[in-house]
Amino acid sequence: MVTGPCGSCHIMHASKQGIAQTPNRWLTTSDCLGCHTGTNSASGATPYVLTTGVSDLTGALAGGNFYFSSLTPANGHNPVGIGPPAVVTPPGWKVGFAANDQVGGGAASATWTSSQLNCDGTWGCHGGHYDNDMHGAHHHPPPSNPGQFINPTDTGSSYRFLYRIKGYEDSHWEFAKTATTHNVYYGAARTADLPQDVQTISYFCAECHGIFHSGAGNIEGVARDSGFASPWIRHPVDVTMPLDGASPAGSVDYDSTTATYNVNAPLASTSVPTASGSDVSASSNRIVMCLSCHEAHATPYYASLRWDYRGTAGSWSNGCGYCHTSKQ
Repeated sequence: MVTGPCGSCHIMHASKQGIAQTPNRWLTTSDCLGCHTGTNSASGATPYVLTTGVSDLTGALAGGNFYFSSLTPANGHNPVGIGPPAVVTPPGWKVGFAANDQVGGGAASATWTSSQLNCDGTWGCHGGHYDNDMHGAHHHPPPSNPGQFINPTDTGSSYRFLYRIKGYEDSHWEFAKTATTHNVYYGAARTADLPQDVQTISYFCAECHGIFHSGAGNIEGVARDSGFASPWIRHPVDVTMPLDGASPAGSVDYDSTTATYNVNAPLASTSVPTASGSDVSASSNRIVMCLSCHEAHATPYYASLRWDYRGTAGSWSNGCGYCHTSKQ
């Protein structure tokens, strides 16, 4: 919930902004990136998703930093205002995927031939997939348990304004995150392709990247995938990671050096806690998700990955090796 003087975000007359004909909607002084561009700090009250002139993710929040996709489009998402205009069908786009299209229309049932990704609206991530759904969301009352978004019914009550998505939000959006101070993402231990829990963070990603969320042995391009068994041809999401020592022995041993939650390869949970936690001793807290490997906005690495997947062999210990310790 936004607090502070109204004049921090709103202005009554466009002429005061030096804009003669095209004032911003809802009397705001700027657009999404205009308000969320800056340098994050330990005392910051506004989450900044675009910080220019940096060389790494130091000081970035949970989503990463759009600066890296403005430099290299393949390193993340490219909403309006980030780099040159681009109209690109999302990788893994799956026509017909029932992608949380609970508001009746929008990007989930449309094509991308003439529209660019945006922060919100029909072609955006935040809010429902229709125009003006973010209206008033910043003023929504906070949840009764701070940070806990467990029963979202609209955009304002949803985790990070992601329509109907559940989760626990770190009080400072993962600035200087640790194993005991971090977001907790909601996941599900699914056993089949469909139906899926439409409130997990991975299902949210599937709204645009549905093929990547599909089953084990299917190729891309089919209208509706089926099958949920080995061999996998894409990395599973919303799937429980075996506990350390589970069969087959040594195949997966999540961060064997500490046996605790690792912020560099985060896992989702089937429950949304009332506070940040680090318990990964139960299978219900070891849900592989899209954000286990990717950041939501952009990173210095290809495909918004958390580490340099295309780098040298030594970089594997900072990426895949967090879970696949026996493969290092």
